Amino acid sequence: MPTPPDHALPDARRRRAMVLGARSLTGLALAGSAGAARALPAMLELPRPVRLALHAAGIDPAHCSFVLRDLRLGTALVDWQADAPRSPASVLKLVTMYAALNMLGPDYRWRTPVYAVGPLQGGVLAGDLGFVGSGDPHLMAEDLWRLALRLRGMGLRRIAGNVVVDRSAFNLPPHDPAQFDGQPLAPYNVGPDAFLIDFGSVQLHMDAQGGETHAWTEPPMQGFAPRLPRLEPGACGYPDRRLHPDFSQPLAPALEGSWSPECGEMSWNLAALMPPNGFVQAVLGAVFRNVGIQWDGTVVSGRVPPQARLLTTWDSQPLAVLVRDIDKYSNNVMAQQVFLTLALHAGLAPADFGRAAQVVQQWLSGQGLAMPDLVLDNGCGLSRVARISARDLDRLLRAAWRGPLMPEFVASLPLSGEDGTLRRRLGGNLRGMLHAKTGTLDGVVGLAGYLQGDDGRRRSVVALINDPRAEQAWPALRALLEHA
Repeated sequence: MPTPPDHALPDARRRRAMVLGARSLTGLALAGSAGAARALPAMLELPRPVRLALHAAGIDPAHCSFVLRDLRLGTALVDWQADAPRSPASVLKLVTMYAALNMLGPDYRWRTPVYAVGPLQGGVLAGDLGFVGSGDPHLMAEDLWRLALRLRGMGLRRIAGNVVVDRSAFNLPPHDPAQFDGQPLAPYNVGPDAFLIDFGSVQLHMDAQGGETHAWTEPPMQGFAPRLPRLEPGACGYPDRRLHPDFSQPLAPALEGSWSPECGEMSWNLAALMPPNGFVQAVLGAVFRNVGIQWDGTVVSGRVPPQARLLTTWDSQPLAVLVRDIDKYSNNVMAQQVFLTLALHAGLAPADFGRAAQVVQQWLSGQGLAMPDLVLDNGCGLSRVARISARDLDRLLRAAWRGPLMPEFVASLPLSGEDGTLRRRLGGNLRGMLHAKTGTLDGVVGLAGYLQGDDGRRRSVVALINDPRAEQAWPALRALLEHA
């Protein structure tokens, strides 16, 4: 399973935000965008170092769009085929996050209410416990644990009924995690859910201590019973050759083969790969057991009845905080959750992708940023149909730079050579000089953001490459940035 790079985050909670923008394993149809690009004349010639780098990489300049603009003067330093609609990959998240920060506000918080469906007497809830999902993109097991502690503080010791999960805020077709690139276990392929927990993914860890092999998950899951490899002391050798893991049974993965204490800890980032209610049940079961609440029921989908009594409400972190995880680490499912929330906020419930795209398009038009060629699809860029031009991305970047939420927007972007998806990219003389969103699919590389030149002046920069050899475009991107 391919794992996107740059998985180091500052603490355990933020490490769970690593559902990164995908690099697909199948080809992307590029003929349409390439043809459109050839039909558009260049306003400014490509700088010679950029052209030479593209030639060395075997990339046709007709498959590329570039814009480099002085933000103070508004003049274009490079403007190459900027009007061609192209696949942006995860760069498309800039549109969703810019709209969200402005439409929802940086302090917007998702609220998840918890209800008692029945009387709570003598520590026993004689009925069901109900959760109403609001599309929170960052509802974690730690949050459910804090909720459970609140409930225990209110006297709850046993739930006699089931847990009812209300997902009616979203109206989405069944999600096939293998549809995009045949990688159902990849966390970047997890689909949105009005009651999404831990991004619908788990981290599976294995280690050998005290003469035994141990395995555990983050978040903890009730019923987790892996088949562990045999322990063979001695040199580790090649860890990948020792194990033959099978993750088809999420609660009982088979870690077959052998393991040595010398190998240290092994970790996998995996989609939960079980029905949403099954994953919620495994996580909630572990949470309730940990805080001392007895529960032997099941998780069921349904509406919380009107007569249910509100017990408490969980408020998420503010959007201004969450947008950093989304942009810096290109978290696909979080971006989709935010995208769908824009439809809810506009009163178009239940939310779906079509309604969310309609809301964003209308808002952009109202801001003087109409984009007739924009195709938002799912709002995160994990798509082969999403399209935007470099010209429209540059217009959005300039509007954001002039707007009151510029600090929140810019701070959410990866910093070259420092963090996020640019931690290992564009270091050296460009380290710390570029805040930009990246995007990568097979046949697609994108970059859009803000560059500080050697003269201290700021530039907007957009690069969209749709070419079978797009992954080789990074030297050309460096040449473009150094041209500033």
